[in-house]
Amino acid sequence: MKFERNLMIFLIKQSRKYICTLFFIFLPLFTYAVESDDALMLLNKMTKAVQTQNYRVNLVSQDKNDYATTFEYTHLGATKKEDINAYLLYLEGPAKEIILHNSVTSYFQPDSPSFSITSPRIIEAFPDVIYNDFTKLTDIYDFILLGKTRTANHSVQLVRMVAKEKDRYSYVIWIDEDTYLPMRIDLLDQNNEIISQLKVVLLDKNFDKKKIADYINSRTYPILLSIDKQDDVLDEWRLAWLPNGFKEIAAYNVNFYNSDIATKLFSDGVFSFTVNVSSEATKQSNQFIQKGGRSIFSTNIANKNIIIIGNLPLVTIERIAQNIVEKTAETSR
Repeated sequence: MKFERNLMIFLIKQSRKYICTLFFIFLPLFTYAVESDDALMLLNKMTKAVQTQNYRVNLVSQDKNDYATTFEYTHLGATKKEDINAYLLYLEGPAKEIILHNSVTSYFQPDSPSFSITSPRIIEAFPDVIYNDFTKLTDIYDFILLGKTRTANHSVQLVRMVAKEKDRYSYVIWIDEDTYLPMRIDLLDQNNEIISQLKVVLLDKNFDKKKIADYINSRTYPILLSIDKQDDVLDEWRLAWLPNGFKEIAAYNVNFYNSDIATKLFSDGVFSFTVNVSSEATKQSNQFIQKGGRSIFSTNIANKNIIIIGNLPLVTIERIAQNIVEKTAETSR
């Protein structure tokens, strides 16, 4: 009996040790899960705030090793996207204005013809990452709370958004604790170096809303660019490889300054790229350009100039280009 009792005590002690070991093994995983949920909730509040609130922000945008661009962005929010109005003014150089009105974005440029496109937001203001249902991105990205700090005299929480695969960049988003508006957005490369940054230096919630609304409603807007349903120009090729999560979002033809361009847009909701085919037959060698977080790769297939533009690493853009397959070549094998 004594032996059995001692054995039972030993087993209980061992069980406690085993439970404690499991607790300390899984505690970080549990903590990460909680932090991930908190990060997602914070990001989704930001998405709602940036679309529905009224605000005016002075922004500084800068790519790595490049000059900073400053502009003022005024937003008249609404629950319906078609009711949102916005105005962006560049604060240096030519007085370039961009206005969102009735789901049409118009570009007023002193040094070139003005034009309008169908677009529910001004893409020059905030990047695509801001406009997401982040709970739908958990298969592709991890979300990590980094803690609190201060910027532009506002208390903010930092959230890092990291792709599960290394074929794209990552983000650190600084979110105001009071308004949930994004106060700073850092785009990081695979070495965790900032390659592009958008930073709010002044947030104004008390601006004259009527004055800006009257200005937007009083403007005369240029006609829409000619955008037609995409024909079979791009159907001659297919993409044999896409980064995980990317899908074709749109396909269309654009007549831009008397040049016909067939375009396909691909996105994972955060990053995007376009495949563009010119109607003019050309021959040229491969060319690469990288500016901040934007990569451009130009190549030639069947005497057609194909240009891929996207906010992805150059190595990823190049791999996409290398996997453009001409369908006629495939069927002839």
